[in-house]
Amino acid sequence: MALSKLIRFGGNPIIAPRPGQDWEAFGAFNPGAVYAGREIHLLYRAVDTKRISRLGYTRTLNGTEISFRSSAPVLEPSSDWEEFGCEDPRITPFNGTFYVTYTAFSRQGPRIALASTKDFLHFDKHGLIGPDRNDKDCVIFPERIKGRIAILHRLQAKVQIAYFESFEAVNSSREFWKEYVKCFDDYEVLRPKFPWEARKVGVGPPPIKTERGWLVIYHGVSKERVYRVGAILLDLDEPTKVLARTREPILEPEMEFEKQGVVPNVVFPNGAIIQDGELLTYYGGADRVCCAASAPIDEFLDDLERET
Repeated sequence: MALSKLIRFGGNPIIAPRPGQDWEAFGAFNPGAVYAGREIHLLYRAVDTKRISRLGYTRTLNGTEISFRSSAPVLEPSSDWEEFGCEDPRITPFNGTFYVTYTAFSRQGPRIALASTKDFLHFDKHGLIGPDRNDKDCVIFPERIKGRIAILHRLQAKVQIAYFESFEAVNSSREFWKEYVKCFDDYEVLRPKFPWEARKVGVGPPPIKTERGWLVIYHGVSKERVYRVGAILLDLDEPTKVLARTREPILEPEMEFEKQGVVPNVVFPNGAIIQDGELLTYYGGADRVCCAASAPIDEFLDDLERET
């Protein structure tokens, strides 16, 4: 049986740059997502004509029809380490607060940063939380694992895991990271394996807990720099253990808005939820627009487990 693919929403893209909004004139893409209060909340990366990135906010009741969209950025650069922007948000609900990891970009390169909010309109920034080296694609698990907060992130071309006792420890972990980077391969979860992801892999949305394991949607980049989407299933108690992995991509650039844009041939997943038995995934198309795709979650997990 063929692997379940993500099926695109017929009305894609669901978010595109709006005329007259200079802060998102160059792109509105790579949306993080979370389901809360019977609505799906999206934070997307907005790029202005000077290529500076900020975060916009929107929400939807049914997953694809936008019911509200902010007229101004809800999070924007405020520090030297964000001089070129705040990029690619991922949203994790945790004990009544929404934690947002994003890429802070400056002349020093990409770093992982953390913010939090309760209403998606007012944010507290908590600063950089990763090592002082190029690092991105950071996500937080939505619950503690063996009593600890866990994150996935990407150093070099591979995905690693890190554990912390508290969010305060995540935010004040300079000495931890100095030791961590000396042996970061020891914390590896995922590395390139198949031709379609030969160049690098990176986590997309935060892990989704299912009865079968942590479902992680990720992106893979080929030697030809084509971005595609895959999935893995991690053990609930030992998330360094990969239970299943897609051999072929579940989504790849096919539509014009995925093949042509600011960066061509890109589908970049950043948000995912489960709603009414459907895995609903949000992704950026060619660094220009936001799109949605879905698959029946039980069928998807069945096929994913058969892959291994």
